[in-house]
Amino acid sequence: MLNIQKVIVLLDEHHLQEFRKYLEQSRAELPLKLVDEAARIGWEEKDSDALCKAIYGKAGTAEKKKFFQLAHHTFKLTSYLSRNYPSYLSHNISRIEVIVNQGKLEQANRLAEVLLDTAEKIEDYNTARAMLQYFSQQAFILERRSDSVRFLERNAKVIDAERALNDIYLYLRLNLHFKDRASLNRDDIEKHLSFFGQYKTHEAFTVRILGRYACLYTLSYLNDDRYYSKETLDELNDLNDELEKNPYVVFTFSDDIELNIDYLKLKHLVSHMNEEGLQRESEALLRKREVPRFWRNYLNTAQVAFLSIQASFYVSHYGFGYRKNFNENLPQEVREQIAFYKRTCEEILNSTSWNEGLHVRYINMLNIYCCFLLLGSREEVRKVTELMEGALFNYQQVAFQRLYDAIFATLVMAYFMLEEYVKVQECYKRYEKLTAPSVKLPENDITIKAYYYAAQWIATSRKQYREKLNGLLEKTGGVKNLENTQKLLQDLKGYYKI
Repeated sequence: MLNIQKVIVLLDEHHLQEFRKYLEQSRAELPLKLVDEAARIGWEEKDSDALCKAIYGKAGTAEKKKFFQLAHHTFKLTSYLSRNYPSYLSHNISRIEVIVNQGKLEQANRLAEVLLDTAEKIEDYNTARAMLQYFSQQAFILERRSDSVRFLERNAKVIDAERALNDIYLYLRLNLHFKDRASLNRDDIEKHLSFFGQYKTHEAFTVRILGRYACLYTLSYLNDDRYYSKETLDELNDLNDELEKNPYVVFTFSDDIELNIDYLKLKHLVSHMNEEGLQRESEALLRKREVPRFWRNYLNTAQVAFLSIQASFYVSHYGFGYRKNFNENLPQEVREQIAFYKRTCEEILNSTSWNEGLHVRYINMLNIYCCFLLLGSREEVRKVTELMEGALFNYQQVAFQRLYDAIFATLVMAYFMLEEYVKVQECYKRYEKLTAPSVKLPENDITIKAYYYAAQWIATSRKQYREKLNGLLEKTGGVKNLENTQKLLQDLKGYYKI
């Protein structure tokens, strides 16, 4: 049987329908056809020619080549099951026990052989261990001592891989926890790297990947200079390649190893790429795959980081909604991108359980969403003022001072676009009062001041505000990371003839 056939006969009805639904939504028509045909055939003895004819109508050389490529590709698509249901094979363990107790040993062994082969292929250690114990005990009862020993030796390797994974996770949690960052000793870095390095050549794929990831995470966590080298980027890309070649391999449930690697890659690129390159890369990371379902219960911090980069890029490049009909005339491609990001933000805001400990992150996520709303209709811009004012009022007791400049930048922009210049003035005064002793992000601080000065000039025509705006232009001149801010200043000055 082909690998994909083995998976299909091992699925229960729930997981089969989940997989079919995924293929339908992905418009994977031929893989879906293959899955349906494999499910129809089930355990019947049919060679690949029969399946090939069912898919392509005949089984000539060309068709069989395409068929085997399709079978391999469809097996790789079981990554959906591996990511979302890493224990999707385990129900077969009790299924085998039932069949044995019914006196159908031959049928049970056939199922167990296929299950063991598939479990080892996808590194489902729990299931593989159960099957190796099953065959070892059966061999012992039948007085086949050498076979029993052989299965137990294979089982020892599975147990070793499980122990190695647990040791890596345990070491990470004990020694590299973000809440202990301030007390970490950078001199310990070599000790950490040595520990994780011993697993980089492990026989098990999952252990190798996790060991390599942990080494890179250590460098990133402690901001070691080696993390920002070309060798690190090559290693991150190689890890991604390895995962793409073996997407069906299962990792611990709710550990999104691929996203963890993507996040490390983004951090590396932030230090090297210009804004446009970073935006393209973060967009690719956001779109490259479906987010595992378990994230519905938690805040996906890496995904939020990707969205934050997109929000900053689109607001700085297209945040000129004060111009007449500007938002309505954005290029179609840009509007489609913004619509995608708005939907993604809404999914996160609506599906995440925002308990008390996540209030600051909720406010940050809300602000990211509002940045995309600023690029929409007048009604959406009005919604920004309602959402941001609501957050400032409802979470007065929450310490989120570090977000004040970002929130007020968004709020001031919205009121300015709505031509509510008195509200701009009120926001500016609140901002100055709340952030007086704080260290402010220059880009946000200058943006807030720019809109305030422009609003005051429009309302009063006093030259002092023109002079203040000119002062901001001088301040941003030649400063590399304030180029977009200067572009805004120049556009405000030119559009309103200040």
